[in-house]
Amino acid sequence: LIFHHVTKAPENSEDSDILNLFRKDDENDIESGESPWRSLWIANFIQFLCGIQFAIYFTSMWPYLSGMDHDVALSFVGYITACFSLGMSISSPLFGFWSQKSRSTKYPTCCGLILTAIGNLLYALLPTINHQVKWLMLVARVFVGFGTGNISVLRAYCATASTNKDRKKAMALSIASFVFGQSLGPAIQVGYLASNFSLFSPIKENGFSIGTVRFNMYTIPAYFMIILSICSIVLLTVFFEERYAGIMQRDETKDPYAVLPKFDKIAAIVMIYMWYIQQSTITHTEVIASPLTISVFNWNDSKAILYNGLIQSASCIVSVVNYFLIAYTRVGELGKRRMMICAVAMFIIHFLINLPWPFYPHSLKFIVRDPETNEEDTAYSGGCYEKYKWCESNSAIPLPLYIFSAVCIFGIAFPYFAAPTGTLYSQLLGPRNQGTMQGVFDLFGSIARCIGPLITTNLFEHWGYIWPNMIQLIQFVIGFILLIIFYRRLIPLQIVPKTGRATKYKHGTFYHM
Repeated sequence: LIFHHVTKAPENSEDSDILNLFRKDDENDIESGESPWRSLWIANFIQFLCGIQFAIYFTSMWPYLSGMDHDVALSFVGYITACFSLGMSISSPLFGFWSQKSRSTKYPTCCGLILTAIGNLLYALLPTINHQVKWLMLVARVFVGFGTGNISVLRAYCATASTNKDRKKAMALSIASFVFGQSLGPAIQVGYLASNFSLFSPIKENGFSIGTVRFNMYTIPAYFMIILSICSIVLLTVFFEERYAGIMQRDETKDPYAVLPKFDKIAAIVMIYMWYIQQSTITHTEVIASPLTISVFNWNDSKAILYNGLIQSASCIVSVVNYFLIAYTRVGELGKRRMMICAVAMFIIHFLINLPWPFYPHSLKFIVRDPETNEEDTAYSGGCYEKYKWCESNSAIPLPLYIFSAVCIFGIAFPYFAAPTGTLYSQLLGPRNQGTMQGVFDLFGSIARCIGPLITTNLFEHWGYIWPNMIQLIQFVIGFILLIIFYRRLIPLQIVPKTGRATKYKHGTFYHM
């Protein structure tokens, strides 16, 4: 029996359109459905591409831009990177809202892929245009960022297309696909300044031309991403199935008393904060890795690019292995809240290790000037710039400890934080259309990726690596406290509430008896 505190829900209400949560038969119907795994894998593949779109140009953007515009400042690359995330932060909730109102995943996703293809085409044609290239590059990355906002639609699809029993696996693979793409992007071109290790470096910087169009090691990756975007559109058009096994369809909910309880907003805010600090620490690690290792370990530019790429690739392998353990083994049954608490504790240890403790044995050294030019040139020698006054008082992290922390602690902690965050967030929203809320989820992740590079680079230049790492440490300490305080509220939406408990929904309050 359901006793309403207000008048009964109208038959065509949004709640009735989504799910009759309080009939056991409906729950069994959901459980007996099958997840459309072919479509889920297509969604994961496109999320993987979105991750690559974010990171593939990190190592090559500066030499590509500076080769066309000799007067451009290095700081402008930071603004280009931030504008990508700005575009994504604007488009994520818009795509999510579009998907929820149209009840479609295919069309918003295809629109995003078209925008990314346009942005990559503009990026590849910069040598041909050869006019105001820095601003055109910024516009190109805004287009790609705006298109990549379709990830909120894809993540919402993974949450609502999978059955309850498959949702853990589906969301773990969804988050893993995007994060793996973020990690693999720089690794695709790692070392092209130092060696021929890059996939595209054998083509070299000059490359070849067809008419006025230039093909080289900077532009071919963009054309490659265009081809992948077109292939993704074909996959969506031909093979993608708009079927949602995790929610009931409009014609399956005939009961006029069908209601959908409101989700716990506090719990949702906590999970959004967890996603924010997760994306913040990804951007922090990518931005600070090169300047930190150049200053602390005296690596020159080529060594920093190569060694950091290898460290990041090793960490990525560790993370991917653990993502699959979560998705396909009993490891995923350990409990999402416990996983998150343990992972946050590991992140705290990671950032504690990376502080310049006075008991670390080695001090920082300044750059050895190039004997030919008598200038501080990190292409010749690593170390601190003389303008970095903080180098005189800071100690160096031991290299073995840095590598262990970056590969093992970070690589293990990340999947046990990211996968439960995405899964639990989708579960606490319940079996409703999640497009808008997944868009909000990605909005705050994009904000973290947008402001992160600007804050990290400025703090590093003026205060060294203590304060960038300290901010990350404080964020995770706050996250740890939130997980402890709201532990009992971080649970999936209660499909059948306890007997006699008042439960809020869109049209008022009801009691389950």
